Amino acid sequence: MKRFAHRLTLARLAGLTLLALAAWPSAGVAEPPGGAGGADLARRTMHLLRDHCIRCHNAKKNKGQLNLTIRALALIGGGEGPALIPGRATESRIIRYIQPGSDPHMPPKKQLGAEQIAALGQWIDTGAKWLPDELVIEAKSVDHAKLGRLPTGYQPVFALALSPDDKQLAAGHGNLVTVHNVAEKNKAPLAKLTGHRDVIQSIAWSADGNLLATGGFRKVLLWNTADWSSVGKISDLPGRVSAMTFTTDNATLITASNAPGQAGEIALWKTTTLGKRLNWQAHGGTIFDLAIAPDGKTLATAGADRLVRFWSLAKGEQVMQIEAHTAPVLSLAYKPDGALLASGGADKELKIWDTKTREQKTVVTGHPGNIAAIAWPAKNAELITASDDGALRLCSESGTRPGKTWAKAGDLLHCLDVTADGQLLYGGADNGRVYAWNRNGKITITLDPGKQ
Repeated sequence: MKRFAHRLTLARLAGLTLLALAAWPSAGVAEPPGGAGGADLARRTMHLLRDHCIRCHNAKKNKGQLNLTIRALALIGGGEGPALIPGRATESRIIRYIQPGSDPHMPPKKQLGAEQIAALGQWIDTGAKWLPDELVIEAKSVDHAKLGRLPTGYQPVFALALSPDDKQLAAGHGNLVTVHNVAEKNKAPLAKLTGHRDVIQSIAWSADGNLLATGGFRKVLLWNTADWSSVGKISDLPGRVSAMTFTTDNATLITASNAPGQAGEIALWKTTTLGKRLNWQAHGGTIFDLAIAPDGKTLATAGADRLVRFWSLAKGEQVMQIEAHTAPVLSLAYKPDGALLASGGADKELKIWDTKTREQKTVVTGHPGNIAAIAWPAKNAELITASDDGALRLCSESGTRPGKTWAKAGDLLHCLDVTADGQLLYGGADNGRVYAWNRNGKITITLDPGKQ
């Protein structure tokens, strides 16, 4: 099985389920005088906090000791002091940290637009009116059958995967799965698969190439790759399916998903019956990536709780844990011999670990943003990373800085896969395109979004 890499950026997490345990401040905390700022401005600002801040600053995951779900707690702030000072936007830390080039930068993966920053500043200057009901919108239970249409033209590629023979590439362009023919240039797509209403979050091929699994909101669809007919559906899932892979024997599909604000769950499904064989809570939040050890016995998971954990696939028991990064762990890749594991984080660091001793072998710094995906295609020391500036970087397991930066895609990258010989790499971008790089670092192919 040659799945060396996948996955995720924090930019896509604005689309993942968020925890918003907001409540109105206690009676001892007054509302801003006269409800200053207006309901429309306050509503817009609450939605900005909900979509870009709450996931890391809530009752259960208060990064930097900061909880933004309650006005009183936001005014108290975290370890560095108040997040916002009503009437004084320029002195508020929340405004300082969302500016381009700030360090630390918030949100970690995404730059808010000038209009969004201006709106947030105006809201603070006019008293920071709080609308707790607007914060809890994303925490409400949503029936996937009642999901609305995605905005026109919204087709980010959050997930892609090459077939085992490297001739086909399945990519999620928004909620449409397009199977591209990459064996022949300028050929029409082999299939366009519908059935998801939400953006495709994860894609996996079985090792024998007979099955393709596509994951979205509370649902996984399985497809027969011989004729692209539907062969089943898994709907017993708590939230968006953020990562997915098949076991090397094709017998089991592994999913990672979580409900808003809940622990990330790993589930093992029999591919013949789609019955659940085993499930367990693996991380205190979203699981961003999965990697099966080359021996097929151990599953590594990357979590929002900054941990990398290792699990027995036979029993679902934890066998090891690494306190890996100072920010969410976004990507994983085993060295093909299984001796080392690479992890990439929202802290802009690539780390190499000894899988037996948990010893940290190398820290690679110098990435300009979060490390969204990693590919380790061969048993030598070279591995490739995808970062949010749209570039791939060639790194070494013993080097402390990237050795070479490859050509940039037209937008930030969310996912990455590589051919078995390591000669072509495919990355999915936020603009809905898939880019292919050769080993010289040049972009050779661009695949446009699929159309329904």
